[in-house]
Parts: sequence; C-alpha cells; structure tokens
Amino acid sequence: MKKRIYLNFLIIILMCAMLLSASVSGVFYNATRNREIEAVKDRASLAADLLNQAVNAEGFSDYLNYGNDAARITIIAPDGAVLLDNKTDAGLLANHGDREEFRQALETGRGEAMRYSSTLGEETYYYAILLEDGNVLRVSKTMSRIAGVFLSVIPAIAAVTAVVLLIANTLARRLTRNIIDPLGSIDFDGDNSNVYDELLPYVKKIDQQKGELNEQFAMLKNRADTIEAITGNMKEGLILIDKAGVMLTVNQSASDIFREGDITGKNILHICRDVEFHAGIKKCLSGADNEIIYERADKIYSVYFSCVYNDGKINGGVIFLLDISEKHEAEKQRREFSANVSHELKTPLTTVLALSEMIENGMAQQGDIKAFAGKISVQAKRLVNIIEDIIKLSEFDEGEIIAEYTSFDLYELTESVIDVLRQKADEKRINVNVTGERFHITANRQMIDELLYNLIDNAIKYNKENGSVTVLLRRDNGLYKITVSDTGIGIPKEHQSRVFERFYRADKSRSKQTGGTGLGLSIVKHIAEYHGGRVAVSSDTGTGTAVECFFPPA
Repeated sequence: MKKRIYLNFLIIILMCAMLLSASVSGVFYNATRNREIEAVKDRASLAADLLNQAVNAEGFSDYLNYGNDAARITIIAPDGAVLLDNKTDAGLLANHGDREEFRQALETGRGEAMRYSSTLGEETYYYAILLEDGNVLRVSKTMSRIAGVFLSVIPAIAAVTAVVLLIANTLARRLTRNIIDPLGSIDFDGDNSNVYDELLPYVKKIDQQKGELNEQFAMLKNRADTIEAITGNMKEGLILIDKAGVMLTVNQSASDIFREGDITGKNILHICRDVEFHAGIKKCLSGADNEIIYERADKIYSVYFSCVYNDGKINGGVIFLLDISEKHEAEKQRREFSANVSHELKTPLTTVLALSEMIENGMAQQGDIKAFAGKISVQAKRLVNIIEDIIKLSEFDEGEIIAEYTSFDLYELTESVIDVLRQKADEKRINVNVTGERFHITANRQMIDELLYNLIDNAIKYNKENGSVTVLLRRDNGLYKITVSDTGIGIPKEHQSRVFERFYRADKSRSKQTGGTGLGLSIVKHIAEYHGGRVAVSSDTGTGTAVECFFPPA
C-alpha cells in the first residue's frame, strides 16, 4: 500500500511537472513567435511609410539591405510581378500574384500568411502592405531564429524540471508517510484520537469484532484446554482418525500404549501391525462399529472402534483402548482359585467320604476303626483350615476386616509362636530361635501372630532334618523388619515371583506330604499390606529361604 501511494503521488507530480514544462515552453515559444511577427509588421509599416514618402525603390533597397539576418523585403507590382527583392534577383522570381498575403493586401490594404518558402527553404512569415502607388510591399522573415531561441532555453527548462522532480520525490515520500503513519499507528487497545475521522467508524467496528473474536477464542481455548486436560489425564487410550486412517488426535495414554512417541499425523495402520486390529479399523471405516481384545506388551486391552459421520458420510473414526489387564488377571485368578478350591476341598473330602463309607458298610475291621477315625479327623481339620483361610482372604478382598491396633512386644510374641510350634520342630530335629532387637510395635496382635505362625510353620515344613529356623527382628531405616530364614530346600528362581499367589506351590508333591493349604504366604502378604507394609522373598535352591516383612510405625 505504501509503495502504491508513493508511486501514485510521484506519477501525479511528474505529470504535473511535465505538463508545466510543456506549457511554459509553449507559452514561451508563442510569445517569442508573436514578438517576431510584431517586429516584422513594425518594419513593414516603417518601410511603407518611407516608400509612400517618395523614396525611390532602388535607394530604398540599398537602405534596407543590411546583413543576412535582416528581413526580406519584396515590392510586387499590382499584376504580381516582382519589382524588387533584397535577397534575390527580382528577375529570377516567379509572379507572386497567387500569393495569399498579396491578394489580401490588394483587397484590404494589408495581408499576412505563414508558409514554407521554397526560395529560403524554411517556414516563413509574410506581411504585405498596399502602397499609395498601387504596388505591394511585402516583408517576410523565417522562423528559424525563434526555434533557435527556444532550443537555447530547453537545457534551462530541463534543469528546472529535474529540480522539480527531486522536490516531487521528496514531497511524494513525505506525503505518503503522512498518510500511512496514522494508519500504522492505530492501536485497537488504546487511544485513536489521531486517526482520520473517516476511519473512526471502521476502527470502532474492527475493535468491536476484535473483542468478539477474543471472547470466542478464549472460549474455544478454554474448551480445548478442558478437552486436552480430560483426554491427557485419561488412563484409557483415545485416538481420532480420518477416513484414510491418519491419526488426528492421540492422547498420552495411547502414545504410551504404542510406545512410539508423538504419533499424531501418522497412519495407524503403520504403527500397529496386528491383523485383528487392522480388521477392526477397516470395519470401522466401512461403517461397522466393533470391539476386539488386543494384547500388547504384556497388557490386555478392550478396543472399541466407533464410526464418525459428517453429512451422512463416514468421515473417520474413534478408537478407545481400555486396559482390562487387571480384570483379565482377576478373572484368570478367579478361575484358578475356583479350580484350586475345588481341588483342595475334593482331596480331603474324598478321603473322609471313603473312610466313613468303609466304616458305615462294615468293611473296616474293628481294629482299624480308630485309625480311620483319626484320619477322618485330620482331613476334617484340614478342610476347616482351608475354609478358614479362604474366609480370611475373602475378608481381606472385601475390606471387611476392621482390626484393633495395640502396642505389644514383638520379641515376646515371636517367642510364644515358636513355643506353639516347638513340638513340630522337634519332630524334624529343627532348631528354631529368635534374635535381634527387643521393641514394641503398634499393630493388630492377632494378625501379626498369624503372620509369624505361617512363616515359621512354612520354614519348618520345607526344612531339612537337623536344620534351623531363625527369626531376626530389627529396625531398618525407620521400618520394623521381620526376617524368617531357614536352611530348607529353597525355592527355584522361576517360582519366587508367584509364591504369594493363592494355592501356588513350587513343589506340589512335597506340599501334599506336608498337608499345607497353599494359602499361608498369600495370607502373610495380605496382613503385611493391611498394615501398610510389604513382603519379599529371597532363596536359592538347596540352601534355604528368607522371607522379609517390613512394617512402618503406626
């Protein structure tokens, strides 16, 4: 805009300067030409006066014949014959009876004409006067002198024009700046008192529209921030794709699922190579909502594909990835738990049923009845233990346990548990002892008692004869630590991460011999977690096992 205004100003001023120069030149030329014509007329009138005063033509010719720049004087007879010419021999000249100025002079006494002279070879002005004797005096002069004078002043005119152009350029720049600066200084947020009056309505309108746009932008930004905050903090993956499969929006959870960094703008078919996933996308983009189960990086997702329509046509799709790993694992554990419970209950029940039927049907000898009753009692106790452990775990799962905390001597409690298990330890010649610090803890005494019982009982069960079990109590970085270590058979590395699962046994054949329920360590883990603690195991096959329990101060 600035350049255009500047060029327009410059062109206008340039045209004005050129028109002025041309006008001045024309006026100057006409003034000079008129002056020369008047000079010719004055000379002709003077010459006519002299001739009318009876000066002879020959003497007159000698009187006026001065220099090559003098006017040409011709005396023409009434019949057109040339009597006298101060520039050329009159006898050589043709009859001038057809000359315009000559005829006008005969008719009106005076005549004039401007034409090209073949004698002088230039444009010539002719002025004729009728003399008293009937002859015609004609004075003529070429216009070359006028052109010469005009040409002599052209450099000066050109110089003046150049100066005018320089001034015009400066003025054009200044005028352009004066016009543009107020426009460039418009402040839609401040005072605009220096704005052109003609622009004030537009400035106010723009300012109003700007305010409306700012409000709409703020509203859209707020909505976008809200949506981004919601989708960004979603644990579920959310992906929006266009009809070509290019991802338009990907939240952080979806990026973490595919572990590809920023995948926005990429085609989802290139990111995920799963055949079933591809089939789900194709169904979605063809107009069919669908759902699949998708497994990736040890996680299981339920993936929902939903079509997006625009004006009745499919414009893309929404992909929603819901992590169902825990639900899937819980369902798996539920099935395993049901199978394990059925198996664990079936074994002693089968034994009880078989022995009781033998007694009932008289198949058992009188001497065996007492032994059968003893076995039935053992299996019944085992059933009760399994059921009690299952009930305890169920209470932990349902959060139904509300235990009272008391302060007690942990060292003293450990000694009492060891005393209860002393007979079992002595049967295998296993030495059980407690060592470490004496301190009081605030916890549920019954649960800690059961935790110690299960740990020490397992250490005895899975120990070697003449082995040992050591319970170490100490404080470690502000935590209470209970370590139960044994010199038993140990746990293979591949089983250590699963020993706290319900009914899981590293050595199933040995577990059947010992009569364990397979729920002891699972109960230990739940008790530790109930008190805000944790449990860990370390073991080497054949060298023993150490189970560590950490409890924070209550």
